[in-house]
Amino acid sequence: MIIPFFVAALVIAADQISKHIIKTSMALGESFSLVKYLLDIHYIENEGASFGMLKNHRWIFMSLSSVAILLMLAAIVYLGQKNIKKQNLFINITLATMFGGGAGNMIDRLSNNSVAFGMEGTKVVVDFLEFPFFRFFTFNLADAFVCVGSVFFCLCVFLGKYRLKPPQEPQEEQLP
Repeated sequence: MIIPFFVAALVIAADQISKHIIKTSMALGESFSLVKYLLDIHYIENEGASFGMLKNHRWIFMSLSSVAILLMLAAIVYLGQKNIKKQNLFINITLATMFGGGAGNMIDRLSNNSVAFGMEGTKVVVDFLEFPFFRFFTFNLADAFVCVGSVFFCLCVFLGKYRLKPPQEPQEEQLP
């Protein structure tokens, strides 16, 4: 059961370190191309949920995020039980990536004060990854881990590789 928590810790660390590097080395709004035509670094602050949604209703997504994070944690613990661990390690790791990403953004929402003029004191999430060919949104590592983990989780569920019940021991036939 230690592997999923190790994965979650790595996700949180990578997310927080990357955001710290961006905040300390770039000015808000600054951008540059990391991989030409493929990936840009563009430092913005997001006071809402994904894609800036619900920015004036912080308590809604904070509540929903808290519930989702707690449910993922409960699922990781449940699936990590000794009798079902081997069958569900992959699903448990996908949950750990989603948990780590959600926790990384929650840390921001609880601790990051905006540096933008007129928004001082507002809690924000640092976003900095952007696809230049699809400038619809800017995201961070936590968002990427949540999305990738969600895709793999859905694949596991839809492909039938996910079982909540431990495998049943074969019953011995009883003679009359």
